[in-house]
Amino acid sequence: MSEIWSVAQESPVSAALVLLQLACFLGFGVLLAKQDMATHRLPNRLVASWLAASLAVIALLGIFRSDLHGVLMGLLGLLLLGGGYLLLTLASGGAMGMGDVKLAGVLGLNHGYYSLPSLFFATLLAFVLATLWVIGGVVARKLTLKSAVPFGPFMLIGSFIALLMAR
Repeated sequence: MSEIWSVAQESPVSAALVLLQLACFLGFGVLLAKQDMATHRLPNRLVASWLAASLAVIALLGIFRSDLHGVLMGLLGLLLLGGGYLLLTLASGGAMGMGDVKLAGVLGLNHGYYSLPSLFFATLLAFVLATLWVIGGVVARKLTLKSAVPFGPFMLIGSFIALLMAR
């Protein structure tokens, strides 16, 4: 069983907090994905709101589960994934934006509480899904190799899958 489901089964409070975390993930994720697909932007206000909600949920999980280690790992996840995407953004020459970096931080926070290795799995899934999308678009003659493709939706899908599977 994955870590998030194990935590949810510990107590009614843990279950409610995990469900709130997943509801935030889905709610903010859908809004951000729609916005990114429409405008190639991830609005700061949405990312910041999700960050605030995630910090609150993870702090409450840490308090109710007496799990300071998990909270610290969540913060480490924020730094690792956000920092990793910052390096990718700087190296990409503008192909990836700062919205992706900020979103990566939020995703890293949510993952880190449960499993730091899932950060890498989420990132791998995001790039594989985006690559498959581009290849499919090129084959269907809807995209070229130089087409701008919003990366946020792939980050969100890959991250959600990895979060549900994290050990």
